[in-house]
Amino acid sequence: MGEKDITEKTLEDYNDVFADIMNVLLFDGKQLVKESELSNTRTKSQLKINGTIHEQERDNVKIWQQNHIRIAMIGFENQTDVDKYEPARVLSYDGSSYKEQLVEIDSCRKKKKAVPPLVPVVTLVIHFGKDNWRNHTLYDCISIPDCLKKYVSDYKINVVNIKDLSREQVDEFKSDFHIIADYFYKINHGQEYIPDNKQMDHQDAVLKLMTVLTGDNRFEETSRLLSASGKENTTMCEALDIIEARGEARGEARGEARGEARGRAEGKAEGIQIFIEDKIEDNIPDDKIIEKLKAKYNMTESQAKSSIQECRDAMKAK
Repeated sequence: MGEKDITEKTLEDYNDVFADIMNVLLFDGKQLVKESELSNTRTKSQLKINGTIHEQERDNVKIWQQNHIRIAMIGFENQTDVDKYEPARVLSYDGSSYKEQLVEIDSCRKKKKAVPPLVPVVTLVIHFGKDNWRNHTLYDCISIPDCLKKYVSDYKINVVNIKDLSREQVDEFKSDFHIIADYFYKINHGQEYIPDNKQMDHQDAVLKLMTVLTGDNRFEETSRLLSASGKENTTMCEALDIIEARGEARGEARGEARGEARGRAEGKAEGIQIFIEDKIEDNIPDDKIIEKLKAKYNMTESQAKSSIQECRDAMKAK
């Protein structure tokens, strides 16, 4: 199981997050689902193909019930890359969920017990990637001869591109998923990512998910630091402050250590270079690097821009 799959599942598996995603993405922000109404069910199912048992596993699936009456079985499938065969995969997952219910119904009949109703299965494909999702139906991913088309039932999947959510939709999230959606909204709209001051209820799960979605290991490093210090329910602002402070300290230390043998002037110059390299590697916008260089090293804007460009050229030449 991939690291991204695990971290996406971990955050969404919390009932408050799962209910929040349902309310925003399925019910336009109406608070129809309470976390207390959700219960876990099996994510794994088995298929027998050519005499061999194959196991398939859904990302997240829960039963939604009110007053002990089942309403639906809801599944989430997380995708970072577009999968053209996703309609067929979801059809397989949903079919397994219906089969699971039928097995229970048949068992109750044999035991002459009350037979539970067959409830609908709803799957939501949550797409975290940058590309546009094109294949939304079974017809989109298979070639059907015209003579057979009327006999082949189509199957539609429900895809939500997180990058395409509106500002209003993002702000409707009340759980920690708001942090993830807010990040994607700002990055995809060319905005600097400045998080709000909301405390994280599931700090470790959020920071680990940010690590795999951004490719920046410092989020997970910060999670370990916070856990070791016993600090919980921090905000993303506090986490980013820790990340930035560690990056600056690391850049200064590396620069000073390398420059010690070359004299104070060379040490300072290399310290500035390492400082800029770290910021570039951490995907910090140039305008923010310029402000830091002006404040930290008393540079003019022109000097700062020139230093950044020289550093980029040197990094490319390595």
